[in-house]
Amino acid sequence: MLRIDLTHAETEPLEFEERPVVPPAAGGVDVVSVAPVEISGRVERAGKGYLLEGEVGGSARLRCARCLGEFDFSFSERLDLHLLPLTAAPQDDETRLDRGDLEVRFYEESQVDLVELAAEQLALAVPMKPLCAESCRGICPRCGANLNQGACSCPPETDDRLAALQDWRPSE
Repeated sequence: MLRIDLTHAETEPLEFEERPVVPPAAGGVDVVSVAPVEISGRVERAGKGYLLEGEVGGSARLRCARCLGEFDFSFSERLDLHLLPLTAAPQDDETRLDRGDLEVRFYEESQVDLVELAAEQLALAVPMKPLCAESCRGICPRCGANLNQGACSCPPETDDRLAALQDWRPSE
């Protein structure tokens, strides 16, 4: 049941628990692989639409933005969505959104795709610049050596514009 038929929640809450497979591309370019994601919760009728409450969690293998090494990343996010029919969507070209509007999703068919929800939560959980560790030193821009594993053999960079000052000593 990777799609929830909302009409089943008309009279009583519908509970769900699934393990959808989310493609790594859904999390962005730094996501190498994704373990099956766990998504669980309940859907119930609320006014003109439905209220979906639950949790999404799982783990992924990410690529560090500094050293390009891979590391494990876990996430657990709370879901609180108000599902409304597309006919209830604002029709204005420009609409000012408030904080509550960010948790609203409009649907055309009375279904919710759990793979899409899980992929969206993964994308929101992955850091913009994933780091294997805060102290990651990255890679040498000249030889490409991983500086976390030790210093590289590149000679220190010097700026020729400052060569004249190299032998300068202040007078006492």
